[in-house]
Amino acid sequence: MDRILRIDERLAALAKPLMESFDKVFLGPGDILVVCAGFEERAVGVLRQAIQTGTGFKVLIVDYLPPYPDNRIDELLNLCRDSKLEWERVTYDRQNPAGFGEILVRRLPGLPHRVFLDISGMSRLLIVQAIVALRSSGRGFSQCFIAYAEAKSYPPERSVVEKAIAECDRDPLFAALFLSSGVFEVTIVPELSAASLGATQSRLVFFPSFNPDQLTALRLELQPSRYAYIHGIPPSQENQWRTEAIRSLNHLTGCDADFVDCSKEETCGNSAAAACKREEHFKTCTLAYADTIDCLCKIYNKHGLRDRLLISPTGSKMQVVAVGLFRAFVEDVQIVYPTPRIFTEPKNYTTGVGPLHLVPLSAFDSI
Repeated sequence: MDRILRIDERLAALAKPLMESFDKVFLGPGDILVVCAGFEERAVGVLRQAIQTGTGFKVLIVDYLPPYPDNRIDELLNLCRDSKLEWERVTYDRQNPAGFGEILVRRLPGLPHRVFLDISGMSRLLIVQAIVALRSSGRGFSQCFIAYAEAKSYPPERSVVEKAIAECDRDPLFAALFLSSGVFEVTIVPELSAASLGATQSRLVFFPSFNPDQLTALRLELQPSRYAYIHGIPPSQENQWRTEAIRSLNHLTGCDADFVDCSKEETCGNSAAAACKREEHFKTCTLAYADTIDCLCKIYNKHGLRDRLLISPTGSKMQVVAVGLFRAFVEDVQIVYPTPRIFTEPKNYTTGVGPLHLVPLSAFDSI
């Protein structure tokens, strides 16, 4: 008799929908585009393209609290007015985010209308909340799409980072400040909480970032006994220096032999010795969301029965999409998010609008 697969095994076995690049996306009457008023130029990239080729669709604009002067709420509103689009505005409080995913889903039209979730300017915690709320709603993922605009360039510059790392080596008290700094709090919202029955220890699954305060805050507040680090590998060769730089800033030691490349047919091992290892290191492409889902499934398959898994969605936007899709199905993992206190240079967080991508989510409803 064939064994019935667990839900994480079904998720791992699913042929994940391909991420499709597009120059034109056609939205029409009944469609809805969810867009967030972030401070990056790419926050308006999908809407600008959509109004060139489509008409009659509705725009749901997520405005942020606390407000940043650089947020593009006025630009989004003006684009909707000039194009005579119907629009609605909803506020997301980064310091009080609980329950927002359900609020967002209630604003969406019912089936068969299409929903395009533009994550380009979206908070990482909000991405997870929105995806999980979609799956738990009556709509599910039917006729739902992830829309994503890459940036043209991703600061900080290599020379600036290398100088800061050298200074950190000379002075342990030196604070390297790049895209964001500090942590407001480790945010745990009820809808993304979980109790792992029988777990004897906790394992933090963390995506290292340019803000080392995030890992420090999680270590201090949660005190996990084990760690799984998923290092992001940029798709372009010119940006791949960032992986090692981020690793250095977060003081994560080890050698290349420690890494499991989850884009390849590698295994993280099943021996008792490997299962008890305090730290594990994985790497996935920052743009290949399916590889990150598979990596999370491997970690869960190996440790989910013994450990309480705490997942911190601090990686790239598409890695965070993977966290959202994983948590939408595997409900006994806890999402923890170290909310940044300050965005140091909002105008230089990223620059320009690069390639645009779509991921259709309907295939996930087959699980």
